[in-house]
Amino acid sequence: MSTNHIPEHPESDQHVKHRETARAFVVNPSGELLLMLTHWDPGTGLPPRWLTPGGGIDAGETVAEAAVRELYEETGYVISQEALGELEVSLPVRIDWADGRYETGFAHFYRIQVEADFAIDNSRWTKDEHRDVIEWRWWKVSELIASGERVGPPGLAEYLQNHF
Repeated sequence: MSTNHIPEHPESDQHVKHRETARAFVVNPSGELLLMLTHWDPGTGLPPRWLTPGGGIDAGETVAEAAVRELYEETGYVISQEALGELEVSLPVRIDWADGRYETGFAHFYRIQVEADFAIDNSRWTKDEHRDVIEWRWWKVSELIASGERVGPPGLAEYLQNHF
């Protein structure tokens, strides 16, 4: 894994980014999923979408290490690698930008059951996260699907619909 997101072997001159992420399905006792509404990186030309907590895997990190770090940085929630359990799913990602360029990657997900809703601590957010994050909320998956809201990465809504 690398912090440099330029593809080592681009598929075409339009393939501008490859990124692997570690993410968490954080589920409360009511079965609701914690999601954040966030803008895309500038330059993609895409509208906001709902995401699970998580982010890029740094050079030298395992997927589990990145999931623990990202969950703490984005929410303030502390969990051990052992408590993460097994990786639930890795979804291949292809995101087509508004200008015809695209990015690829994999989004790796763990499922975490929390004992209660908790307040998000954004004190460890990056400058970009403070710019991009619009809102956090707990969603019932059925309500999220029925809302027609955009969910990312592509394919996540279908996964949630079939596995939650």
